[in-house]
Amino acid sequence: MTPISSPEHAQRGVTLLEMMIAMALGLLVLSAVIVLYMQTARSFHQQHAMADLQVRGRMATQLLGEELRRTGFWGEIMSPQRDDDGCRDMSRAVEVACALPVWGGDAARAKALGLVPQGAITPDSSASRPSAVVAVRYADHGNGACLTLDAHSAPPRQLTLKQPCQGDWHYRDSIYYLRMVDDDYSGERVPALYVNQRSASGRPNSSEIVRHIEALEVEWGRDDTGDGSANRFYDSQSVAQWQIADWDRVVAARLYIVMRSEKMAQPMPAREFLIAGRTITFEADHYQRRLFVTTATLRNARLRGAYGL
Repeated sequence: MTPISSPEHAQRGVTLLEMMIAMALGLLVLSAVIVLYMQTARSFHQQHAMADLQVRGRMATQLLGEELRRTGFWGEIMSPQRDDDGCRDMSRAVEVACALPVWGGDAARAKALGLVPQGAITPDSSASRPSAVVAVRYADHGNGACLTLDAHSAPPRQLTLKQPCQGDWHYRDSIYYLRMVDDDYSGERVPALYVNQRSASGRPNSSEIVRHIEALEVEWGRDDTGDGSANRFYDSQSVAQWQIADWDRVVAARLYIVMRSEKMAQPMPAREFLIAGRTITFEADHYQRRLFVTTATLRNARLRGAYGL
């Protein structure tokens, strides 16, 4: 006769050793899931930062490139005349009557000419971080000051700004520069590209274009032979002593923009970029960086040079 087991003997639980092994295996699986999640999140954040950096860098280079391609267009007036004696001084050459299509230099020179506000400073005080200023001027159908040719004055006929408008053309006066701004998202001061434009009333207004531009350099291509092509490119420091005749021969501009990402969780290695023949070093920190380079042809200056206008 088979003995009947009591319920106390039929119900058995796991031993302490089995429970510890199960917990260890569960913790191991959970740790693997957490590590995989963190790596995936970090990779996603890095890819998102790179995509955002790419978009902002392309926007900045495309904007400046298009502005440079338009500069020197005066509507129906192919090549307005200027008073050579009055425009000889570069402090007056930036006035509308001198019809200087383009100007470039560093922030210190631009401040001396009154082109940019005193807040235009370099992101880094060292000479290794270029912070160029780009000024373009042309006519368009926008909302700027009214542009007209002073037909009632004695020759030379010069460009003037008058209200009300006598035609459909408006004066586009844009000066691009870098400055530091407070960023609420990161709680830091970050470099940003700004533009200073003349309103319809003639007063300058500054507005932000894009943030996280750490370096801006421009090489100006000058045509010294009259064939419409640049014979040599000059950086922002080399054009400090240029006069208005030198700027009239500029037919191309090469832009260098170093864009950085938002702050990353993991440290990023040091980077070096070749900018206008110089090696610019950025120390290791928590930012990704990329160099954007493009060359823009000043089409109107090249056209005037080709036809001797």
